Amino acid sequence: MGTQHSIRIGTRISPDWLQRPDHLRFLRQIGIDHVDITLNAVDGYTAHGGRFEREALGRVVDILQAEGLVIERANFLTPQLLPVYLGMPDAPRVVENVCHTLDLLGEFDIPVMGLQCFQAASVLPSGHGKPAWREGRGGYRYLEFDIGDGSERHDSVADHLTPDQLWQRMVALYRAALPVAESADVRIAMHGNDPPVPSRGGIPQIMCRFAHFERLFHEAPSTHNGMTFCVGTRYESGEDVFEGLRRFGAAGRIFHVHFRNVRGTIPSADGYSERAPDDGDLDMFAVARTLADTGYTGVIDHDHVMRLAGDDESGRQYIAFCVGHMRGLLSALP
Repeated sequence: MGTQHSIRIGTRISPDWLQRPDHLRFLRQIGIDHVDITLNAVDGYTAHGGRFEREALGRVVDILQAEGLVIERANFLTPQLLPVYLGMPDAPRVVENVCHTLDLLGEFDIPVMGLQCFQAASVLPSGHGKPAWREGRGGYRYLEFDIGDGSERHDSVADHLTPDQLWQRMVALYRAALPVAESADVRIAMHGNDPPVPSRGGIPQIMCRFAHFERLFHEAPSTHNGMTFCVGTRYESGEDVFEGLRRFGAAGRIFHVHFRNVRGTIPSADGYSERAPDDGDLDMFAVARTLADTGYTGVIDHDHVMRLAGDDESGRQYIAFCVGHMRGLLSALP
């Protein structure tokens, strides 16, 4: 008989959940203790380009704690990082905001900050490359992506951006932020590009392969520099998910896991579909077992929300299904 494993289960929540105590209570009712937030849930963050004060973060922490929830990962989003990636005059202010955020997260014992890479979609016209909703078993709805060659160029503020410029600016950001992260004891987790393709709409992307993560860890060395290992994105890329889990897990570089399943890879099918956790190509029990074998003790969460009959936009039925599925897998681990 399996025993409860030290891997924990969490879930992402959108900012509007903070105004819905019954939604937060629902998470506790299905056994969730840890949540993953985006920092636009904190007053001031969006209006001030990623800057907020202690009191504003404290209000979010208090709302969640009142329902028995703690923040495990807080995400500094691509739109607020664009001045850095695009080399704009106010880039130094954004770097200072990132460092300020790390200090505040440390004060509230929030262990992980997501630092998002440059996503071409953030500067492309709205709707470019938008996925389509399809129907699976029983009519549940999932997202299907048709990547194409990605070569069609669109006018954007990043028209003349090169991969080397992006890389140097990202590394400079990390080198400024990591000493603060170490002092605050907050680990920085890079997610990588989704979808993991080197160009979209003619705009470069630079965090698509395991080798890119390795290079980032080498050029910005720190035990506080790691990754959100997105199982779905890593599978979409066509690389070996299990080899990546073993490599980065053994190195202590996996700080958070997006535990989602996919059908198809970009190299084999020029696209993919995001499926329910038991309805994709991957054996998710093998994923959980590999994580456990590497000694991972962090959080896994379902990540993207599919649509079940009767669900509203919050996807609570789907979340409950995913949490039950993950709990079953973890309970079966030896």
